[in-house]
Amino acid sequence: MDLDYLIFLQELRNDWGGESFFSAVSHLPKSAITAALPAILFWCINKHAGIFLLFNAQIGRVINELLKGTFCVYRPWFKDAALIPSAEAQAVASEFSFPSGHAQFTTAIYGGFAFFYRKILPWLMIPCALIVLAVAFSRNFLGVHTPQDVLFAMIYSIGLFFVAERIFNWLGKDDERKLIFFLCGLGGVILVSLWLYFKPYPEDVFNGKVIVDPLSARAAAFDAAGFGLAFFLGWFLEDKFIRFKTKVSAKNKLWRVIIGFGVLGVISAVVYPLLKIFLSFEAYEFFKAFLPFFAILFVIPLIFTKVERRFKVNT
Repeated sequence: MDLDYLIFLQELRNDWGGESFFSAVSHLPKSAITAALPAILFWCINKHAGIFLLFNAQIGRVINELLKGTFCVYRPWFKDAALIPSAEAQAVASEFSFPSGHAQFTTAIYGGFAFFYRKILPWLMIPCALIVLAVAFSRNFLGVHTPQDVLFAMIYSIGLFFVAERIFNWLGKDDERKLIFFLCGLGGVILVSLWLYFKPYPEDVFNGKVIVDPLSARAAAFDAAGFGLAFFLGWFLEDKFIRFKTKVSAKNKLWRVIIGFGVLGVISAVVYPLLKIFLSFEAYEFFKAFLPFFAILFVIPLIFTKVERRFKVNT
């Protein structure tokens, strides 16, 4: 039934077009807009909202990698030769299919945004839900995910909202509880990464080639470690040593955004290419996931708080 649905969408794609549009929609989770939402919330508007979105995005990604690597569900085109996915989407599709990382990340950011503000801005649920559903549908339309891939990703991501809300309410301002959460989080991320690295992976053959190279699949361990450690280390270090406030002047907020995206730009344009040259594939996967989120949570707040203190001294 799920493959019949994908073939139906494939016929629509071939007969009526729409691939370019839905390819653009599919790129939304990795766009600057999606990255900017939790970052600007965290730096300038509502620190708790930013942390909430970043937790759901990053820890949701760890869970996503855990499920992908544990169940090892192949992409839908390996199940039916009649299914031919979008070439562009297929080229960047990760090894395993279930659950969808695009649907998970979009739900975490846009769904998390609507969930956090559901009591004071209930109207946000409509545009945010449309964004999540559009991205999820785009993955089906392009033929790289089954309906259950995207549906399960959305369901467990929404479930994580309720877990996150309870966790952060329990933490409050209690430093001892925060330390427990930090240590448990680190331990959980390490265990997931070890499992993904050392577990056996299937070596089924398709057209004379192994469908998913186990060595490539194990890179998910470094991706999960990067996302998870970036959150727990960044969150804990900022809370322990910086504790910046968002109630600052509009001018300071503007400078925070300029500094923040300046640092992220340097990471993307300068640091990543250098790391790709000098590091192994696994190490690069770790730092590619770790650096931007650790920068958002700790490095950038450290920089702009020092700038702000210097400015106050000079005035």
